[in-house]
Amino acid sequence: MDNYSGASWINENKLMLYNSSPENEIDFRVESWETNLDSLINKYIVFEGHSVFSEIQISNGNDVQSHSHAHRSLLRAAIQELGPDNEDDKKLVALYELVWSFCEVLFIEHLPGGCVLPYLMELMQWHFPQPVETLNDVLSFEEPMEHPKFWDCIVSLLFQGQINEALALLKITPDGGELCSFLEKMPLLNNFSGHSLSEFKISWSMWQENCKQNLESANFVLDQSVDILEILCGTLDAFIKYKDLAQTWYHLMTSYLLYTMPTVTVVTLHHQAKEMMGIYKDYLNPLDEILFSAMEFDAHSVLTQCITQFKNNWWLSAHLADILYHAKQLDDTELQYGCSLREYTLLHYASELIFHEDFWSIGMDYFMECKKLGKSYIETAVPRIPLENQNKALRVWSACEKHGLVSVGSNMCRVMSSAANQADQLGLALIWSLQAKDLVSVTKISETILDNYIETGGFSNLDFLDQLGNNKLLSNRLMFLGKYREFHNMIKTHQRNKAADLLVSLVESNLGPPRFQITLLLDSLPLINDADKSEDDNGVVMDSRQSHVLLKALEDMQIKKLLKESDMQKVETIRLALVTNLASSFLNEPW
Repeated sequence: MDNYSGASWINENKLMLYNSSPENEIDFRVESWETNLDSLINKYIVFEGHSVFSEIQISNGNDVQSHSHAHRSLLRAAIQELGPDNEDDKKLVALYELVWSFCEVLFIEHLPGGCVLPYLMELMQWHFPQPVETLNDVLSFEEPMEHPKFWDCIVSLLFQGQINEALALLKITPDGGELCSFLEKMPLLNNFSGHSLSEFKISWSMWQENCKQNLESANFVLDQSVDILEILCGTLDAFIKYKDLAQTWYHLMTSYLLYTMPTVTVVTLHHQAKEMMGIYKDYLNPLDEILFSAMEFDAHSVLTQCITQFKNNWWLSAHLADILYHAKQLDDTELQYGCSLREYTLLHYASELIFHEDFWSIGMDYFMECKKLGKSYIETAVPRIPLENQNKALRVWSACEKHGLVSVGSNMCRVMSSAANQADQLGLALIWSLQAKDLVSVTKISETILDNYIETGGFSNLDFLDQLGNNKLLSNRLMFLGKYREFHNMIKTHQRNKAADLLVSLVESNLGPPRFQITLLLDSLPLINDADKSEDDNGVVMDSRQSHVLLKALEDMQIKKLLKESDMQKVETIRLALVTNLASSFLNEPW
């Protein structure tokens, strides 16, 4: 957005940013992206991620730790659901989970004593399960030591701090007795509850010093046993020798810290990371830079690199920025984008979602959390959401109402009304105009419906008028249309007196278009001439006053020249019927 003053959607994945200069020169740039949101696992991540995101906003950032755990859990659940046919998706989600987990440990977790290693060990065991898989394979051999990966398996287990599993294999080796005695006495931070951190450090230092003393005098049968003891002594060369078993620098770093600095804190972690990255310098990739930035405690760098690394999918960048913001690890300072980094990522993620059939309403929620630019984005995006059917249009309108986007929702309703009008669906057009509270359109459509009635003698698909309530008051024409339909319903249910009262009221009110008066007067004929007069004791439905009102209306139409030549025969029929009814009413009314 780099200081551009406006934006306009080109299509669902292209946005033009523009800026007008005083010299009327227009500078613009087109932003585009590709999305892949249609897989079932991506849909799961989007929906579940939105649920957690919404909870964070409602809680106003309270209990950030549990919300971070919820995000991480949904990523792990997604990984477990993905089978061998979805390796690419599985790798991507695993990368998300790895980055998220590192950031959670370093920025969000409440670390007892500041010790980070137990969390990193758990993380390595989750992301690198090969040692346990190899162990099962080794144990399936009749003679486990004959397995080609026997010693590699032991080293891998030690690298991950899985001491008991390593002991099970070491016990069957020629030097197992001595090696097991060292391992069994190894103090582990996870098992050191009830003691102070200082006591653990003393105990651990004494244990490793004992390992180093025995290394100098060791007389092992196998060379691999020497390697094992050197690992316990924290000898760097021993770790480098087996670095391929660790696969990555951060795995090797975690393993090395277990045997050299088990109480390491986040403050000093980046020094160890830098040393280990040097060992793997020929194998580094952008992901390594993201993790190293996290260890340097640089949240801004983590996010900008995530944006670059995962530029075709903004899920991670947006949710990570949001959780770091609520954890107070990311400020809301406005950057060159025209907004904060958190808002920048949310805007892009919402832009991915807004045009998707399943996610557009979720996209609106994310836009609404962008206080600086969200509303302007949503005002340009919503009119471009494909409205394939009336149900979706109603849901979009409801979402606009939910977020207080009155003008956006009204404009969409006008578009839907115009489309229905062009398709001769006048009832539907009227409904959408009412939603938009568009007085001019409501009046115009109401008049069109009345004109159609004059031509066809009937209404179609106007049942909704019975449910309008106070909405009828929006327009005189609509009120007239609703009352006129009510008149027809009275006729159908043989409420002749009530129908006559309503008809005369409509003639007197002049709510309807002048050209419709002749239709109202024609409607009086069935009431006057109806043979079934059992409802009224004196046999007259309209009294003298009502007959006089209708006669006067007829005369006014003639004076104002509102009648056509073709109406003249109708006029004489109406006049004769009204005069006759007037006379009958005079005879039957009390003097």
